[in-house]
Amino acid sequence: MNEIPQHVSDDRSRQGCAPVPGAPVSPLDARLSMPRPSDTPESPVVNAVRWLLAALGATFAVYATQLVSIAVGSFAVALVLLQLTTTTDAAALAAQITIPVQIISELAVFAVVLPWWLRVRPVSFLQGRRRTPRSRALAVVAVVLLGVGLQMVISYALGLLLPLFPDVKTEYDTLTDNPVMNEFSVAAVLILAVGAPLTEELACRGVVFEFALRAMCPKQAGRWRDRAWRTARSQPCPPLGAVPPRAFWLANIVQAALFGALHLNITQFAYATVMGLIAGWLVWQTGSLLPSMGLHLVINFCAYFVNEIATVLEAGGVVFAITASAAMVGAGLWLFRRAVDRPAPLP
Repeated sequence: MNEIPQHVSDDRSRQGCAPVPGAPVSPLDARLSMPRPSDTPESPVVNAVRWLLAALGATFAVYATQLVSIAVGSFAVALVLLQLTTTTDAAALAAQITIPVQIISELAVFAVVLPWWLRVRPVSFLQGRRRTPRSRALAVVAVVLLGVGLQMVISYALGLLLPLFPDVKTEYDTLTDNPVMNEFSVAAVLILAVGAPLTEELACRGVVFEFALRAMCPKQAGRWRDRAWRTARSQPCPPLGAVPPRAFWLANIVQAALFGALHLNITQFAYATVMGLIAGWLVWQTGSLLPSMGLHLVINFCAYFVNEIATVLEAGGVVFAITASAAMVGAGLWLFRRAVDRPAPLP
């Protein structure tokens, strides 16, 4: 039994952690008298459902934050612009508010997910991973190769498949026809290549991935169920055991699918899910969100230069360009695996 520190005992006799009968119960006494939650059995199914709902809830919280901030931001920015300009053209006004509203939306999501991740991080599954690559330069090269290759593979795949589905192509073309996607400006780059990687990686590879891992690892449930109990007694968290490869991949699929679903259209769902799987693997290998943020940044930044990159690659023909793009993806994965000090226990 752990001894109660002298400064909280106040010379009172205790039976376990219970206060003297009839004496006022302080908040500290109440916390110290809490039973340990993990002493009450919980089935793996209940654990899985609870944390999968938490992952789904985190995804919905990000979407709701985007929705509300876009609605409020659009109204506020439109009011300001109407005061500053005399235009009454709705299309022109909509084009002017797109970038400011996107900035407002990303700042709102960042304000929600950063404190959430900072709370989750100290007891995260990622704590047990080595974070320092054997060669930082090699890791950077790997992420750049992987990002450029993925962007080009996605572009060629969309070019081949979307014409087969005209309605899907029309929806996707309409969605991407906006200043953030089409105009290479400082504000657009900050939104697409900096803000999106930062907020989406904190949310999906951070909070959502952590909750999905908890869902798939019931043997570690006591680590989070007992958090308040241990905090009241100043007890450290127990060490994490190894996560089975099957549990990792199931959790990775969950977070990648929820990341894809955030984009709210079938085309982006498909390629964002693939990207999410690879980003989750990078995070798991290093225990850090920085590689996935870097990958996300490179992919989004290269979106502005797809035609230029394709021109260079297609000097050897379209087949060569597609093969070279796939080869960059493979080389990036291989180099990144070599860049980590101690690979994660994956097959």
